[in-house]
Amino acid sequence: MNREDCVREQRKQLVGLKPIDPTQWLPEGAQLVFDTRQAIPMSMVGHVTSSYAHNSLGYSFAMGVVKGGLNRIGERVFAPLADGRVIEAEIVSSVFFDPKGEQQNVE
Repeated sequence: MNREDCVREQRKQLVGLKPIDPTQWLPEGAQLVFDTRQAIPMSMVGHVTSSYAHNSLGYSFAMGVVKGGLNRIGERVFAPLADGRVIEAEIVSSVFFDPKGEQQNVE
């Protein structure tokens, strides 16, 4: 038995977001769009829920929710900011560090 809202393809799903420019970071709460050429108000497809700078990985990354996000891994989204900048990011897995869990099996 599945709840209708849990099986909708276009529901917002938790994904990782990796800025294309590793020196930029996505502000928490930033809205995400697929096309920055659309008229304002833009059709929002998600938003950034948390954002981090990670020295071990060498780049910043964020978590966010995106409509149909798990089926959009590898695609790009844009975060148009109030100051006029637009940050481009790739939708990636939400597991950034040790995705295979190898470091938990240290002897």
